[in-house]
Amino acid sequence: MEALTSVPSAETIEDYTNILKSVDWMTGLKAAAILLLGLAAVRLLLHFLRGMLKKSNVPATVHSILVTLLRILLNLVVILAALNAIGIPVTSFIALLSLAGLAISLALQGVLGNLASGLIVLGSRPFDVGDVIEHDGLTGSVREIRMMHTVLDTFDGRLAYIPNSSISGGRVINITQTGRRRVDISISASYNQTPEQVRKAIGEAVSRTEGILEDPAPMVFLDSYGDSSIHYVIRVWTASENFLSVKNNLTELLYTTFAENRVEMTYPHINVHHVS
Repeated sequence: MEALTSVPSAETIEDYTNILKSVDWMTGLKAAAILLLGLAAVRLLLHFLRGMLKKSNVPATVHSILVTLLRILLNLVVILAALNAIGIPVTSFIALLSLAGLAISLALQGVLGNLASGLIVLGSRPFDVGDVIEHDGLTGSVREIRMMHTVLDTFDGRLAYIPNSSISGGRVINITQTGRRRVDISISASYNQTPEQVRKAIGEAVSRTEGILEDPAPMVFLDSYGDSSIHYVIRVWTASENFLSVKNNLTELLYTTFAENRVEMTYPHINVHHVS
C-alpha cells in the first residue's frame, strides 16, 4: 500500500510545477549538464558494448536486444538524476515505473516467457539455421530463429512455428550438428541360409552403396530368432546430408544381393494343413 500512496497525485504534480518555477539558472545549468553529459556517456558506453559484442560469440540477433534494453535503462537513470538535481523527488516516479512494470509483466507473462526463452536459445545455441532438429514429434530444418518462435521447414513441405519456451524447456535433438548419422536397417532371412551367407550378401550391398563411411566401420548383428526367419540389424555411418540417399540405396541393394546370393527374404505366412 505504501507504493500505491507514493504515486504522484494532482497536488504532487502541482508541487513539481512550483519546484520547476523556482529553479534558479545555476541549478538548471547543473541539471542540463547532468542530462547532456549523461546521455553522451550512455552513447559512448553503448558504442563500446557493441564492439565487445561483435568480437564475442553472442548471436547478432541478441546484440540489438541487449543494446536497446540497456539504452532504455541508462537513459532513464540519467533523466531521473537530472530531475533529482533540480529538487524533484524521484521516488514517486520510481514507484510509478515499478507498478507499470508489474502490470505489464503480468499482462504479458507468456510473451515475456517466450522472449526470455528466445534469448536463452540464441545465447546457448543448441542449433543454428540450417540444422536439422527433432522436437516434440516434429523433424525439420531450421529456417529462422526469432525472438518468440523458431521456424522449421518440415520434410513434408510445411512450416512449423515452435514457441521458444517449448524449446528451452523441452528436449531438442540436433541431427546434423555432429556432421554424421547412423543408418539402421532391419532385415530378415530364412533359416535355410547360414548367418555367414547372409552376412556375405549384406557385405556386398554395403560395399556397393556410395556414401558409407569406413570409420566407424559398418556392423551386422544377428538380432533375434523369429518363428520363420532370423532377424538381422545393419548399422552404417554416413554424412548427415547423405542419410536419406544412403538408407534408400542400401535398402534397394540388399534385395539385389540377396537374390544374387540365393538368400531368401522371408515374410509372415501361415501353413494350413487340410486333413480329410
